[in-house]
Amino acid sequence: MGAESFITRSRGVNARHAYGCAIEDAIDEHGNDIYNGTISTTSGFTDVTKKFRESKKDRREFIDEMLYNAGKRDCFVIEELAPIVNTNKIRSVVEHNVVKGTSKWELRYVVYNSVADEIRSLKTKTEAIAFARKHVEATKSNTTIVMTKVLVNQNAVVAQVKYKASTQEREGQYVFFGMAAC
Repeated sequence: MGAESFITRSRGVNARHAYGCAIEDAIDEHGNDIYNGTISTTSGFTDVTKKFRESKKDRREFIDEMLYNAGKRDCFVIEELAPIVNTNKIRSVVEHNVVKGTSKWELRYVVYNSVADEIRSLKTKTEAIAFARKHVEATKSNTTIVMTKVLVNQNAVVAQVKYKASTQEREGQYVFFGMAAC
């Protein structure tokens, strides 16, 4: 298998985040083949921003020189636009949901599959066991039954905590380039 050069831009809160986003985009567009000729075939990156700025060269000239000497699966990054982080003292907001009236709780038996996904909630232990047995026999995967209390006729969400962005906050912009396996 050979190698093919690539150049791609990505945004993120830092270079590591932008690299992950670039890989996700490449996989979405070209698939998850380990020889697809994109950034997704690389194994990490080297930040050459300082080296680029010290070289005083045109960006394309610098990238071409780096690519000429790059090995297969090498990836480099240049920070084009530095991220600005949120420096506010408080970076979250709480939204309260007021629950009016008396809360009524009901005992339920919840059947979970082997990866802890809820399959069904039933009123009695006998019903839950019967359902779980049928499920296990049909799927050959184990289940767990957990006794829980649930709110009846009310929303159990009492508050939401949301991120509060700064007005100056922005993601950084990065140029990734290197030699991808193809």
